[in-house]
Amino acid sequence: MRRLALLALPTWLRRPLAGALLYAGIAPLGRLLSELRAYRSAIGYRLRHNGQVCKLRGVLNDELDPELRRIAIKDDDGAASVEASTLWRREMGRWVTVPQRGSGAVGIYREGFAGTGGYDFWVLVPAELQRAEPRLRAIVNMYKLAGKRYAINYK
Repeated sequence: MRRLALLALPTWLRRPLAGALLYAGIAPLGRLLSELRAYRSAIGYRLRHNGQVCKLRGVLNDELDPELRRIAIKDDDGAASVEASTLWRREMGRWVTVPQRGSGAVGIYREGFAGTGGYDFWVLVPAELQRAEPRLRAIVNMYKLAGKRYAINYK
């Protein structure tokens, strides 16, 4: 940019003092141009990513865990995917739905049991990244769909 500004001067003005004054005037424009390019790159990144699970997981891993990429997102399927049996509990006096042994259906998380918390998806984060929870929440809130609810759980 500086060289282009010097070449735009007429040849009879290309002296050290005129060049120094020209560089002093051009320096803020160069800084603004670099900031504009960085902003354009950031906006392009935000436009290329949305609330899809794969895109949201990629954004979270890019921002918070770029080397190991351990952040995962799990949809809360609720009780629809649970293999369960219904048993009559005499001491309770009612029917109780119990997951079958070995189905891996019951998942106990920080906010409650899977399927009962009223969440649409779970963000599974390693415990080492617990300090970055405000930043994590800000990123998820920026990219998620408006009506979706989520919970953050640490592995």
